[in-house]
Amino acid sequence: MNALENDKKKKENLINYWEPKRNNRLKYALMQSLYFAIPFSFVFQILESLDGFLSLKFAFKFLTIFCIYFLLTFYITYNIYEKKYQKIKNEKV
Repeated sequence: MNALENDKKKKENLINYWEPKRNNRLKYALMQSLYFAIPFSFVFQILESLDGFLSLKFAFKFLTIFCIYFLLTFYITYNIYEKKYQKIKNEKV
């Protein structure tokens, strides 16, 4: 596989990944934040102590991680993917 075929395949993969997700920005940001916040809040809680998963501290960790990642995803990641998508779509035209 040469470099041009590899580049074309990467662009097609980005289009296939991004087209279904770009229609609903809020849903995309919420789902990505959940996928990130759940495992990381568990890891941080395990590092602190094994008991306390039903405590207010755990809920605060989860909420903090979720909110920070939600804002990053909603305002930054979405725009990056959208710009890449638009650039690839304009090249094909």
